[in-house]
Amino acid sequence: MEVDVSIEEGAAIRRLSVKDVDVFRRIRLEALSHEPFSFASVFGDWVHLSDRQWRQHLDQPVFVAFLSGQPVGMMGLRFERARKMAHRAKLVSVYVRKCERGTGIAANLLHDVAGHARDHGVLQLELAVNAENSAAIHFYQRHGFVEVGRIPNGFQGHGAESDELIMVLRL
Repeated sequence: MEVDVSIEEGAAIRRLSVKDVDVFRRIRLEALSHEPFSFASVFGDWVHLSDRQWRQHLDQPVFVAFLSGQPVGMMGLRFERARKMAHRAKLVSVYVRKCERGTGIAANLLHDVAGHARDHGVLQLELAVNAENSAAIHFYQRHGFVEVGRIPNGFQGHGAESDELIMVLRL
């Protein structure tokens, strides 16, 4: 298995392998507990997963940014498998610790993830984001993503409903 690594402005960015399941578990549960409104998944659905289930989530690429050896951000890819859709991938599980936002870590993660996708024949990155998450939407727009659709009430939870925006970046 290949392992992609880059070091940007003090942060090391690395694609996780199944050997990194504990790192993945730690950063994913942190993301779900600290930003419950930002994800379709909920902490309670992930906290009790078996090691095997956690490792299965690493079958598709997950990149993590490390500062001083500690995970501070992550982005994942979900490749489309159908032949006529193999040029597409979804950006998933995007998270950067609040104290590291605005430092360039998210941009560096996106750069590495997009490069990995491009290297694997992907021509289009896609994502879904809560329409209430203006900071994330502005980040994606700054990096070339455009809104191509909206799913009314796409997110339900925490006693609220929010639209889901669908955004695309041509690589």
